[in-house]
Amino acid sequence: MATRWYTDPTNAPTVSPAYDASWNETASAVRRKLVIDVAGNNGSTAKLDLDTVVAAAYYLLWQFVSEPLDAISATLPVCKAAFLCYEDAAKLNATLHIKFRKCDSDGGNPATIASVDDDTEFDDNAYVNRFYGAANLADQALSQGDRLVIEVGFYSSSTKANGYIGAVRATDNHATTDLPENNTETTSYNSWIETGDTFTVASGGAAVAPTSVIYGPLCGPLAGPI
Repeated sequence: MATRWYTDPTNAPTVSPAYDASWNETASAVRRKLVIDVAGNNGSTAKLDLDTVVAAAYYLLWQFVSEPLDAISATLPVCKAAFLCYEDAAKLNATLHIKFRKCDSDGGNPATIASVDDDTEFDDNAYVNRFYGAANLADQALSQGDRLVIEVGFYSSSTKANGYIGAVRATDNHATTDLPENNTETTSYNSWIETGDTFTVASGGAAVAPTSVIYGPLCGPLAGPI
């Protein structure tokens, strides 16, 4: 069963995984939570992140980080995503770019599972939905306590520093409605990312060796491995 993840555009995660090194520009990027939740349940409003294009490049705007998750053997057979996107000039030629990643529970050892590009250019001077429906992607195991990390930005083929702006809006403020699977919606419904398998928040960390208590004749209890 698929898991639909929602973007929390207000609250930051407790860890800060390093951004994927293939992004050319990360100065405008922000970290926020990636949640398995009922749509609109975080009480946050629509927010956007944007960047000014200076050359043909990949621009990171959002890094969404989940809570630690239970182990899973296959994570990404099919992925989808929907965000409101914008460009302020036709010459920007911006398209949605998403990276599916994972990291340890403490944010360490981040690794990229897949990078995906949408081929539908952003609308000029209007926030319009960009729906990405991926073909099958390679499965990737997550160990107990690993976090899922989704990085969202855009690619611009503009080669000049003309001050053009590209933007992606993350939203979790609608009680009942998610962005649909189209490239025409303009209402600020909930943005989302969907993975093909079922994820659950970690029910426990790594196993801990049990201990026994030994009492000596002249001292108190001593703890030691069984």
